[in-house]
This record gives sequence, structure tokens and C-alpha cells, in this order.
Amino acid sequence: MNEYKKSVQERLDNADLLVTKSITENNKLTLEIEQKSQELIELRNRYDELDDKYKKLKQMNIQDKEDIEVVKDFFSHMVQVRIQTGSPYEDEQGLWFNISQGNDSVSIDYKLGFVKGQTKESTEIIYVPLLKELNLDELKILQDKLPTYMFETLSFPLDALNQFYTKMSKCLNK
Repeated sequence: MNEYKKSVQERLDNADLLVTKSITENNKLTLEIEQKSQELIELRNRYDELDDKYKKLKQMNIQDKEDIEVVKDFFSHMVQVRIQTGSPYEDEQGLWFNISQGNDSVSIDYKLGFVKGQTKESTEIIYVPLLKELNLDELKILQDKLPTYMFETLSFPLDALNQFYTKMSKCLNK
């Protein structure tokens, strides 16, 4: 009978030990769940903050684009040069702008490429006239106003860009 009592006591002790271990493990897991829940709440709050910032930045970006369009329109009216939509774009050669220059009676579309050299002074400008879209009458008007070299691809140093613009402007406005 002692052996039976001893066996039962050993089982009870083992059961108590298992219950204690289970309670400890349960408490540990409960604490971990609470920590994870708190982390989740913090992450949701952070997400909400970032989402609000994103929405504000997106709205600012829309406003900036509208402001840029107003400035481009102002610039276009003031100097008769319009940077087309989709400009600038960059490729392996450099930074390119699609430009329209002229007035109500005559205008020319062209690309200006800024091809960087070793130094700022060695940056080249590439002028490429876009004549394919013109009909014969428009081409004839341009031929009467522009020197023949303006119908070819040209390159010149960056510091001559103002001279190029002035020459183009004078020719288109004569």
C-alpha cells in the first residue's frame, strides 16, 4: 500500500508540476500576445500617420504640378517657348526637352539635348528640329524665316544657348 501511495503522490506531484509549467507557459504566452497586440496598435498608428503624410504629399504634388503648368504657361506667353508634356526625359546621352517655339503665325518643334561633358563648361547642347509633323505650307513659312542650318541637327556649347534662343526668336518673329 505504501508503494501505491508513493506512486499516487508521485503522479500528483508530476501533475502539479505540469499544471505549474502550463500556467507559467500560459502566462508567458499571454504576455507575448499583449506585447504583440501593443506592437500592432503602434504599427497601425504609424501606418495611419504615414498614410496621412502620403495623402498630404500627394496633394502637394498635384498642386506643384498645377503650379508648374501655370509657370510654363506664363513662360510660354512671355518668351514664346513651350516645353512640351513629357519633358524633360533622360537617356544615356543626356537630358532632353521637347520644345515648341514661335508665335500664332509660325512655330517650330524641336528637341534640345543637354549632353554632359567632363566639366560644366564642356556640356554640349544638341538641337534636333522636328519637321515630320509639318505640312508643306508650314514648312515653306519656316524656310522663309529660318536660315537653312536651322533645319539640320546642330550642336553647340551650353554658354551659346542664349544666343541660339535669341537667333531662333528673331527669325520666327520677322
